[in-house]
Amino acid sequence: METILFYVPLAVGVLGNILYNLFAKATPEDANTFASLTLTYLAGMIATFVLYLATTGGGDIIAEFAKANWASYALGLCIVGCDVAIILLYRAGWDLSVGTLVANISVSLGLAVLGVMFWQESLGPIKVIGILVCIAGLYIVNRPQKDKGIPGITELTP
Repeated sequence: METILFYVPLAVGVLGNILYNLFAKATPEDANTFASLTLTYLAGMIATFVLYLATTGGGDIIAEFAKANWASYALGLCIVGCDVAIILLYRAGWDLSVGTLVANISVSLGLAVLGVMFWQESLGPIKVIGILVCIAGLYIVNRPQKDKGIPGITELTP
C-alpha cells in the first residue's frame, strides 16, 4: 500500500501536466492571455473548493486560510508566471513535443543546483552523469535539423 501512495501522486501529476499542456496549446491565439487565465483560475478555485469540502466535510475554511503563510501567495504568483509562460511559449511557435521538454529539463537542472547549494542534497557521480545527459538532451532537441521529421543517424553527426 505504501508503494501505491508513493506513486499515485506522481501519476496524477504526470497526467495533469499532459492535460495542462494540451489545454494550454488549445488556448485561442486571439484570446487575451490574462482574461483566459482568469477563467482558468476561476475553474481552479471552484475545483479546489469542492475538493476542500469533499476532504473536510465542510470544515471552517476561514480557519484553514489562517494557517497558511506567505508561501501560498508566492505560489499563486509563480503559477501565474508559469501559466503565462507556457501559453506564450506555444504562441511563439514551440512544438508541443519540445517546448515543455526544454522548459522542464531546464527547471530540473536549476532545482538540482539549488538543492545542492541550499538543502545539502547529495550530488554523486550517477546524478552528475544524469545532469550531463539532460544537458546533452537539451542540445540535441534544440539543434537545427535539416527537416522536421525524425532525425536520422546522419543528422546527429557533426
